[in-house]
Amino acid sequence: MPNRRWLPWQSKGDPSRRWLGLAWGVLIAYRSLKLFVGQERALSSIEAFLSRQFRKHTGSYLEERFGIVQANPDKAFECIAENYRERGELLFGPRFTYVQAVDTNDESHTHITKCLFNDFFRAHHALEAARIFCALDSVWVDELHRPRYRTRFARPTTLAEGADACRFQFSRAAKTVGPT
Repeated sequence: MPNRRWLPWQSKGDPSRRWLGLAWGVLIAYRSLKLFVGQERALSSIEAFLSRQFRKHTGSYLEERFGIVQANPDKAFECIAENYRERGELLFGPRFTYVQAVDTNDESHTHITKCLFNDFFRAHHALEAARIFCALDSVWVDELHRPRYRTRFARPTTLAEGADACRFQFSRAAKTVGPT
């Protein structure tokens, strides 16, 4: 049997259970590491490890999460605007609440007002560890900010930082001239 890696967005079954399983693993690793290396080093070590693993599968994630295919990267904004909420609900489950705030030809903003990770780490008195999951967004954002995708992203607030929502703000970038 081939060695298969567990990718939470591609696994079968209840997505909330999959993501909760990962959250439990992070919490256990964080609390264990924190005893030996301190809070900040434990958080940054886990964040770096998960980011490296996630980075290996960014293309797969963009396709599963947003419907962005590498053959048509210039359609990224349209895919995000069309699929963000629906695919988010499918891949992350009902423990996330999505509210469409802006939906125009050039902007698509969605507020996440309930987040499994925020709720989980807050309930386990380790809210500082929620940042690990917030940081994983930077992996796909780094890819999405390449000129060929013609899309910009900002997340000015997060629930983990105490805001009332994680604000996911996508906008269409201007066309570039020359190679992408």
